[in-house]
Amino acid sequence: MPEIDDQLADEPIFNAEELDQNNLLREKLVSFIKSEEAILMAGAGCSGSIYPPWFAFVKLLKEEALKVDPDFNEDEKNFLAFADKVKQCIGDDRYYAFISRTFSPKEKTHEQFHEILCKMPFRAFTTTNYDLVLESALIRIKFHPDYALVFEGTAKSEINNFLLSLNDRNAHPKKVAHLHGKYNIEKSIVLSESEYSKKYGFSIFQNESTLFEKIQTGNISKEEFDVLIRQYGYEWPIGRKLIWSLMATRRLVFIGFSFSDPYFLRMLEYLNEDLATYDSETHFMVVRITKKNMIQSKNFAQQLKQTYGIITVFYEEEDEKYSALADFILNLGQEVMDIEDAQPVVKKAEMAGAVTEGSQEVTDELMELAKKQDLG
Repeated sequence: MPEIDDQLADEPIFNAEELDQNNLLREKLVSFIKSEEAILMAGAGCSGSIYPPWFAFVKLLKEEALKVDPDFNEDEKNFLAFADKVKQCIGDDRYYAFISRTFSPKEKTHEQFHEILCKMPFRAFTTTNYDLVLESALIRIKFHPDYALVFEGTAKSEINNFLLSLNDRNAHPKKVAHLHGKYNIEKSIVLSESEYSKKYGFSIFQNESTLFEKIQTGNISKEEFDVLIRQYGYEWPIGRKLIWSLMATRRLVFIGFSFSDPYFLRMLEYLNEDLATYDSETHFMVVRITKKNMIQSKNFAQQLKQTYGIITVFYEEEDEKYSALADFILNLGQEVMDIEDAQPVVKKAEMAGAVTEGSQEVTDELMELAKKQDLG
């Protein structure tokens, strides 16, 4: 094994052809965002510098269960079932209080690179995160009393306004649509298997027989029938309708998104069945790549393209480090907003340090350049 590791250490992440291809796809991404037709889909990686990364959050969730039951020993690898077990263990009130406490606004509400991200001319902002990082950045750019939008419990007219804003941004202010809920609205949270199946209207678990066969056996109550309708994917809650419509009629840019969510992958499969997205160039995905994960990452990118029409743009980073996304967004912002080469003012290493070490002088200079583009 050490010999293999040594070989990987000496091998560049990209060969010349792969590097040219990645640069070409990055240019396409820049052009697409410039077109003002792109919709941002922000995942947990976008908030990872302020809130617990996924593995740390799972650990905290387990610790919460152990406070109530010292013998709690559920397997967190099957996370969806694990989250349901935690919820059952600690009770609904404590479960939602934990989520609210974990993802409520902190003293540092956002990073400077979030402002750069929000200054880019995305047609809309969507996220699977519970936090308000994007809202905080948007308020810093241009004040508005409420940028957050959840679908559960919200007046239907507000959801309609969000959809109208995709066509007429001047008539309706931008909103951040929280597809999996907002930290302080219990009925909006999507984390456990039961919450996912309710939100998406189907279950990812394989059914041993068809719905027709289940019904044919008879003796099914109305409650059992309603459960079966959801389990077999015949229910279309508003969340599922909106996610499908966004992916089917718009083009998305996924940032900080891992595609490890089995329900989101199933939605892509449904979309593929309906629209045959094979090997198209429908959506973009920005992905971290390191020497340790490069083979797996390249293979997954190829699969995403061939099966779902998702183009992957990689950014390189050293193993065990997680600060390069901020640097990527800062540089992307320069290209998208046609900022002249800022190298004499802000060197690449300095920009990364501005985010990771808090160099206010450097980040302020970059923000001033961005504000001159008048894209607020």
